[in-house]
Amino acid sequence: MKTIQKIIYGGFAACALASASMPAFSYTVWPDVDFEWYANVGKPVAGTYYYEVTPAPRAGYIWAPGHYEWTGSRQVWMPGVWVKDDYDRQWKAYASRGHATYATGPLELRDRDGNVIPTNPEAYPIDSARR
Repeated sequence: MKTIQKIIYGGFAACALASASMPAFSYTVWPDVDFEWYANVGKPVAGTYYYEVTPAPRAGYIWAPGHYEWTGSRQVWMPGVWVKDDYDRQWKAYASRGHATYATGPLELRDRDGNVIPTNPEAYPIDSARR
């Protein structure tokens, strides 16, 4: 038998052995995926579910309901709390160059050099090079 025929037959034999061993290789414990764990992510552990009754409204406060929070190693239940409603003050305050500014009129946008940026469409005509 010629050398090239021996190489070809050897290749066929290697392919036959590899194809016969594939079912054995495909039945392994890897990857060991716990699909039930993935399906239950975010759900509380059985028996640890908390139920909170929402209290009656309280003037000047907002109720933040209880929820689970991740602490880095596990989820813990954080009970609901009353939060002071300071919305009227907060919506007027916004950060502007490191200090709090309170809005007293319409919003005025400025670039980094302090120049006013016009916000109305008439400031940018269609045929303008500024567009």
